Amino acid sequence: MSTSTADELVEQLADHRLDWQRIERQISRALDDEGREADPHRHMGPYVTVSRQAGIDAAAFADRLGEALDWPVLDSEIVDLIAATFKLDSATLHLLDEARANWVREVLGDLMPHQVVNFDTYVHHLGKILRLVALHGDVVLVGRGAQLFLPRSRGLAVRLVAPEEERLRRLMAHEGVDEAEARRRMTEIDDRRANFVEHYFGRHVEDATLYDLVLNSSTLSEDEMLEAVLAACHQRGYDD
Repeated sequence: MSTSTADELVEQLADHRLDWQRIERQISRALDDEGREADPHRHMGPYVTVSRQAGIDAAAFADRLGEALDWPVLDSEIVDLIAATFKLDSATLHLLDEARANWVREVLGDLMPHQVVNFDTYVHHLGKILRLVALHGDVVLVGRGAQLFLPRSRGLAVRLVAPEEERLRRLMAHEGVDEAEARRRMTEIDDRRANFVEHYFGRHVEDATLYDLVLNSSTLSEDEMLEAVLAACHQRGYDD
């Protein structure tokens, strides 16, 4: 999307069933009064974050989860919400997004116009938007280390994994590339995500303690994984 205003973004995301007017009000209040002394965590959630290794289709799984919970699923829409809220260039932000961040810095380096946005600024805005969206609650967030920005006690963090060779076969089939190219892409994507988590949070992306559920998509069917996540949500009262 090339959205430049919050109003346009709200209109385009209407089918997500979010109360976007409420979110906009919360964002406006938070930006106007960031120094207010209060516990910002107490009203957050519930939320579910879905993280994945390269070669696993987390988007399809997240869509099924969102449908089962009757919650919206936010993936690349998060980037558009950042652009709309902070009046930034949406196309540039999508280049700076998690999956391409290292490439942009390597290619553009100091040529990236500072008046647009740099990667550290993007991450700052990402965290702020994720926290403000979490204030609304009842949302599924895909990727971007979302659970690391949010209070763990207020949501459920899910990680989808599979053996390397299985992920390699999936990537070859999905991208229509040979094994060498698929392996290169898989390594590049996993490395970028690992570098992001390590640089900004000082943690390893494969550390199981970062997640509440780590599900092996090679030994579990999508239905079984969905059942496990929904059971955890039910146990915590998220589907009430």
